[in-house]
Amino acid sequence: MNVVYTLGAVSLGALVISTVYLWHLLRELPLARRAVNLLMPASQIIFVASAFLLRPHFAAWEAVALLAAAMGVVCACLNPLFFRSLLDAERAGIEAERAALLEDQVAAQEHYALLMRRTQAEGDRVRTELDAQLAQVEAALATGDDAAALTHLAGAAEVVRTPDDRFCEHPVVDALLAAKAAWCAEEGVELDADATVPGDLATPDVELCALFANALDNAVHACTALPTGKRWIHLHAHPAQGYFLLEVENPVAPVGASAGHAHADRAANRRRVDSSSTSSPSAQTTHPAAPAGTLPRHGLGLAIMRQIVERRDGEITCTRENGIFTLSALWKD
Repeated sequence: MNVVYTLGAVSLGALVISTVYLWHLLRELPLARRAVNLLMPASQIIFVASAFLLRPHFAAWEAVALLAAAMGVVCACLNPLFFRSLLDAERAGIEAERAALLEDQVAAQEHYALLMRRTQAEGDRVRTELDAQLAQVEAALATGDDAAALTHLAGAAEVVRTPDDRFCEHPVVDALLAAKAAWCAEEGVELDADATVPGDLATPDVELCALFANALDNAVHACTALPTGKRWIHLHAHPAQGYFLLEVENPVAPVGASAGHAHADRAANRRRVDSSSTSSPSAQTTHPAAPAGTLPRHGLGLAIMRQIVERRDGEITCTRENGIFTLSALWKD
């Protein structure tokens, strides 16, 4: 009897030590991730303790307790090997997330570079037209034609007038939508953005950019599989009774158009895919027509969106009906 209790104490002590070792080994991970990983050694401790606590219910209790204690010792000895593999897997996941963020940054930089090229071209155009108008003003003044001078001055004022075509009040989202609009124009995609995003929105700028960028990236990639003239995106974004709604619609290629559409086909059969399920990341069709330097990662993009939305008491739903894919994200602001 004493031998069984002694072995049980040794088993529990070894398992507790292995649990402390796991907690220390995963110290670089977030607290929540560490706590989840501790469920495994905790279940081993509960298993061994239960064998001793349920003594009255077993006829051959000593044999059961001895077996459980021995298994606990074996688990405690093998746990460090498993824990190191677990740490490698966690690190691999972190590196994958970092790589995804870097790819997002590269894509954003390329979109902004395209926007800057368009802005520079627009600036060159304005400078050329302004020089022409001012030259006409100078010529009119030289000939004493006041009416012509006033006309050309008005033309010069019109040339340098600040355009009133902002997408929304929020400066960061406005800049992002401008960059995405430039990319859409480059890909022949008609972007219709109806965005009411207040400048004082409580959602952090980084999260807003991630949500808008991933939603639009998925839509643009899906559109590039369609012929020119059939590529369009409708974006709706506005506050809604303490929440914020982001909805993006775009056409998708017909079911069975290519092997690359298999995931979208399964989503069509389900008709409605909630992002909390494992199928939602593949609901939007993945296409290779991404900007240079990026990889098609629609599943990961939707996973990032889901994490952000769920942290803010929201949800994402994806639907595909009549060749139209709709992504709706609603979160508490």
